[in-house]
Amino acid sequence: MTTPSRRSVVLASLVLLLLIAALGISGCTDASRDTVYPAGAPGETPQESTAAAGTTGTAAGVPVHATTVQHTPAPDASAPYITFDPISGKNIGDLLVFSGTTNLPEKTAVYLYRTFGSTGEEKLVSNREVFAGPDGTNRWRFVSDSSGFDPGLYSVTVTTGEKDVKGSAQFTLSGTSLRPESVIYYSGTKKSSTGTPAITVNPIADHMQGDIFLITGTSGLEEGTLLLCDIHPVYFDDASKRPATVYNGPSGTAGDTIVVRGTGGLNTWSFALDTRAFEKTDYVVNITTVSEDFTIREIVGKAQFALK
Repeated sequence: MTTPSRRSVVLASLVLLLLIAALGISGCTDASRDTVYPAGAPGETPQESTAAAGTTGTAAGVPVHATTVQHTPAPDASAPYITFDPISGKNIGDLLVFSGTTNLPEKTAVYLYRTFGSTGEEKLVSNREVFAGPDGTNRWRFVSDSSGFDPGLYSVTVTTGEKDVKGSAQFTLSGTSLRPESVIYYSGTKKSSTGTPAITVNPIADHMQGDIFLITGTSGLEEGTLLLCDIHPVYFDDASKRPATVYNGPSGTAGDTIVVRGTGGLNTWSFALDTRAFEKTDYVVNITTVSEDFTIREIVGKAQFALK
């Protein structure tokens, strides 16, 4: 016959076992409600994945700066998708590269939208075409110069024209804002007049076809002055240098940028260039001021480079 003291021990043991079982069931239930997608991308080390997820760590003793990044979950290959490659932390003035994969057909037009902060207005930045990647997976890519950006959190989305397929990511831009309060159209004296501000293009090294880089320079023009950037093959201006075979692909680009605050009395400007699929030839770079009606270009800066 069991004594009262032994019955107490048995009962206590049973209560303890029931409590442990209840806690175990509760933990399994919570886990089944949450789906956690990995922050990193295939090929990343755990440390890289942690840094990309928005935490701070070290790699070989070198600090890894925290950044806020949100990646598209692993795609369902049975449906159209657009994914983002990981975006590392950036500083104002850095070259921004947004890229990723998709199963959309080659030549499909995709559009990049950018939003500043959590409640900012979504703005259309640019459009590009899907292209075949070296591993057989189709890809997309956009480049941007961040000199005129404010520091803070940005959201970027790449989508089709109908916005029925999209991928999104976030990144944090650090540093001090160089962005002027407003855009200015140059309306000064003619370039032959004394004291007219100049535009200087810094020397550009030759590059390989497909390189991404910043074209930079200085100017005495006022902060916020709008500049037009025109990049085209030299043979556009000199027909004697035109190749015998016509190149079936992009031959240059055009866009705009603004003058931002510099040092030592000289302001600066920069322009992001992606030469993917560009023709292998010599190029001329023209940087000019422009009137508000885009008809008068008075001040010009020039440079040349070659794609190999």
